[in-house]
Amino acid sequence: MRVMVTFGHRFFRTPNGHIYTRGTVDYSFLSRYLAVFDEVVVLSRVEDVDKIPPDKNRTDGPNVSIFPLPYYFGPVEFLKRYFQVRAAVKRAVDAADAFILRVSGHEGTMLWKHLMKKGIPYGVEVVADPWDLLAPGSVKTKLRPFLRRKMTRDLVRQCRHASTAAYVTEHSLQERYPPGGWSTHYSTIDLSAQAILDESVVEKRSKRVADKLASGEPLRLCFVGGISQLYKAPDILISSVAECINKKGLNLELVMVGGGELKGQLEKQAEDLGIDKKVRFLGDVLPGQAVYDQLDEADLFVLPSRQEGLPRAVIEAMARGMPCISSTVGGIWELLDENCLVPPSDVKALAEKIEEVVGNKEQLREMSRRNLEKPQEYCINNLNKRRKECYQKLADITAAWRSRMNA
Repeated sequence: MRVMVTFGHRFFRTPNGHIYTRGTVDYSFLSRYLAVFDEVVVLSRVEDVDKIPPDKNRTDGPNVSIFPLPYYFGPVEFLKRYFQVRAAVKRAVDAADAFILRVSGHEGTMLWKHLMKKGIPYGVEVVADPWDLLAPGSVKTKLRPFLRRKMTRDLVRQCRHASTAAYVTEHSLQERYPPGGWSTHYSTIDLSAQAILDESVVEKRSKRVADKLASGEPLRLCFVGGISQLYKAPDILISSVAECINKKGLNLELVMVGGGELKGQLEKQAEDLGIDKKVRFLGDVLPGQAVYDQLDEADLFVLPSRQEGLPRAVIEAMARGMPCISSTVGGIWELLDENCLVPPSDVKALAEKIEEVVGNKEQLREMSRRNLEKPQEYCINNLNKRRKECYQKLADITAAWRSRMNA
C-alpha cells in the first residue's frame, strides 16, 4: 500500500532530480512510515535549485518519493499560486492508496477537501496549532487574522472527520482539536539512547557554571530553531538578552542555531541593540551530533516560541541535561515546570526569568537534574510502537474502505 503524507516543509530539487530538505524531514525520518506501508509519497512544495544546498539532507530514496507542488513562500505567494497548487493537489489524490495529513498546513487542508468530496478515509498527525502559529507578531501580513481563524476552524473539522488522529502532545492539542475517531499521541522526535546523557552531566554543568562565574567568563545561552519566520520568537529572545546585558548588567552571550531568510533582519536587530558582538548566528546545523555539540557547550537553553506543538529542540536540550526556559504555548507545559515558562512575546518577563535563573547556581543545577528524566519517554523504541499501531490502524481502515468500493 502506498501512503501519501503532506508536509508544510520546503524541499529542494537538484538538476539530477534528487530532493533535499533543511531540517529533520530527511530519508530516515520518512522511512518510519515504511514500517507498515510499502511506499511513501511526500506531497509538498519543491523549489528547483542549481546544486545541492549546503547543510541539507537527502529526502528521497528507496520507496520514498516526492509529489511536487508549485513552490511558494509565505501566504501572499501561496494565494498567487493557489489555483496551480490546487490543480496539483487534485491530481495527487490518484497517486496513493492511503493518506496522512500532517496538520496544520495549506497542503494538508487542500488535500483534505478532495478526500472529503470522495469519502476517502484519512489520518492526521497534528504537529502544530494554527491559533498560536498565527498569533500577533508571528508573520507580517494583513491576512494573518483571517488565516488564523480559518486554519483553526479547518483543523477542528479535519480532526473530527479523521479515521485516525495522532497528536504530538499528550493533552494540549487534543483539548483544542478533539479527535472524532481512533487517536493516540507520539512525538515526531526519535531520541537514541546515546542522545540522553546520564546524571553525571548535572555535576559537570554545575561546575562549569561556577567556574565561569568565578572567572568572569560569560554564561552562554543557546537557541535552536529555523528563522524563516518568527514562530520561534528569535526577535523576542534577542531583545530580552539585550535588556539583560544593557540594563541588568549580566555577562551573557547568545548562540543562535538555525538558518533562514530573517538572519539579516535579526543581525541588524542585535546591532541596533548594541549586542552584535554578543550574538553568534551559526546558520543551519545538521541534526544530531552537531546540534548536541552546541547544546553541550551552552549553559542555558531558551526557546520563547509564539507557537509550538511539542518542540523537538526543547526535548533534545533536556536530554543533554540543559536547564531550559520556554513559553506557555502548545505542549511545552507538558515538558517543563511552570517556573521555567514565560508568556509568549513578553520581552520583560523573559529577561526577568533569564536574570533569575542565571543568578542562581542551585536553581540551574536542579533544572538540569529534573530535565534529564522526561526525555526517556521519547526514546525511539517507545515511540515506534505507537506510530506503528497508528499506521496499521489507518492501513486497515483504508483497505476495508477500498474493498467495499470495489465490491
